[in-house]
Amino acid sequence: MKEFDVKNIFTDIVVGDDKPTALATLAQLFADKNGLDRVALTAGFNAREAESTTGFGNGVAIPHAKVAGLTQPVVGIVTFETGVDWEALDDAPVEIAIALIMPLDDPNKTHLKVLSKFARKLMDDAFIHNLKQNRHDAMALYTLVNDEIEFN
Repeated sequence: MKEFDVKNIFTDIVVGDDKPTALATLAQLFADKNGLDRVALTAGFNAREAESTTGFGNGVAIPHAKVAGLTQPVVGIVTFETGVDWEALDDAPVEIAIALIMPLDDPNKTHLKVLSKFARKLMDDAFIHNLKQNRHDAMALYTLVNDEIEFN
């Protein structure tokens, strides 16, 4: 399994406008595609959000969780049909979620490395623009992110 795979890109997902529903939907999508425990993944996303919002700003969130039984990180993208109230740092609705799902046992701190790569790219206005421009096209999103971010 690759860390970032086009099978983990979901576009134009209908979730309503609240973060808990969006997180539960993300957990369901990634659990189904990757054989993960949906309940544990939902709990992981919610626990992380309880610490502080993952709504980065500019319509993008980076929800992340650690789950047991995972041997390799899963990186995915979900675009929403309409913006979600994510309590983002800039109060803007979230249109794109870049999900990071990491093994519970992560001695190399892989999650921090991947999170850091995305955080740096999300400060690049051109990258944000391109994400939004391609939000309805899974293959275009895959190509954009794969070209811009180095995965192991």
